[in-house]
Amino acid sequence: MARALPSLPAPARSARIALFAALVLKAAGLSLFVVLMPPLGRQMGFTDIETGMIMSLSALAGIVAAPVWGFLTERAGRKPVLLAGMLVPAACLGLTAGLVEMRLSLAIPAGLALAAVFAVRVLQAAFSGSVLPAAQAHMADTTGRQQRVQGMGFLGSSFGLGAILGGMVAWRIGGSAPTVSFAVLAALAFAAGLAVWLCLPETRERPTASGREPTGAGADTRSATLARLWPHFVITLLAVAIYGTLQQVMALRLQDYYGLGGEASVSRAGFILAAAAICMITVQGIVIRHLAWSPRVFLLRGAVLAALAMAGFWAATGPISLLAAMMVFGAGLGLLFPGNLGAISLSAPARAQGKAAGINATFQGLGMACGPLLGAVLNAHSFAAVPALCIALLLVAAMLARLGAPHPDTADTFATPVEPRP
Repeated sequence: MARALPSLPAPARSARIALFAALVLKAAGLSLFVVLMPPLGRQMGFTDIETGMIMSLSALAGIVAAPVWGFLTERAGRKPVLLAGMLVPAACLGLTAGLVEMRLSLAIPAGLALAAVFAVRVLQAAFSGSVLPAAQAHMADTTGRQQRVQGMGFLGSSFGLGAILGGMVAWRIGGSAPTVSFAVLAALAFAAGLAVWLCLPETRERPTASGREPTGAGADTRSATLARLWPHFVITLLAVAIYGTLQQVMALRLQDYYGLGGEASVSRAGFILAAAAICMITVQGIVIRHLAWSPRVFLLRGAVLAALAMAGFWAATGPISLLAAMMVFGAGLGLLFPGNLGAISLSAPARAQGKAAGINATFQGLGMACGPLLGAVLNAHSFAAVPALCIALLLVAAMLARLGAPHPDTADTFATPVEPRP
């Protein structure tokens, strides 16, 4: 029988809304920068290589910082880390708006603007890396074992909506008023940070009576448990890399194999990828709330559904059939990602939730870095190379799911409500 998330009391609903706003605005800031910076860099006098270096090195900063933030969530708590991940990036978006305005008005030279934008972007990426580990740890603290996958689906759908919001801001405002677009998201991110400060309780377990965190055998056990999570970290890497591969090749495939022109292929690719993202968000945020499957079942069915979609991608005869295949693929990932996060959370010890989320975020970043390069190489090789490899990697993910996913408790246990800490 399906089990939806239980209704929440008013303080818990406020905390959930604050967490939702934080994730949406975090993703929106990232999406805006990724979409807007390549053309904006040219306007500011940067070469394409210089803009690419800003994007790549800042992404690397986020990858390196994520496990550090995961560790800090266990030491300092979920709320302080989440606040840092909202307020500092919000300030960075505001600084970016100022730098863009000064450069476009020729108040500063291109070289100074490049150095300043690079520094601000690296700082933004490094602090933004704290949001997902802290949010996942908070969700693990406040959901029962039977609701863990649904809770992780809530996080995924929030992040996906933020990515769409950032793209919409870039589309509606960014082209004509880039300074305004950065400033608008900076203000919204500050507001989300304020909501976190006012509404989100601290849920990290208090230290032991001695005031110190457990050490010795207990810490060794936690480290050993985290090491056993490697199948799920690899699943994250594979799934994100596959998604990045498809993002990279979509417009190229429409242009090279279906005869669309350059502008039409970009427009149609954006529509197809948006449709896939909407299907993924819908499954994560709505459908899985009514499913009582174990994390292993979510993972297996999501991987198989996505692999079948890739077979449809392979057999697609035109943009319409390609759209249908990608929508099914999005639904598959909508099952796979929450199942994987739920498995990680259920397997990690209570005092290592942030650490596990931080390590997983690092593998997510590696997948985002590998996917576009993999897609470019495969698409240049042959028509079939992309879907064939995606199917193979999804089958590997399914095998890893059987190897690593835990069996949840049969008892329908819920987390004890947590009172806010001073």
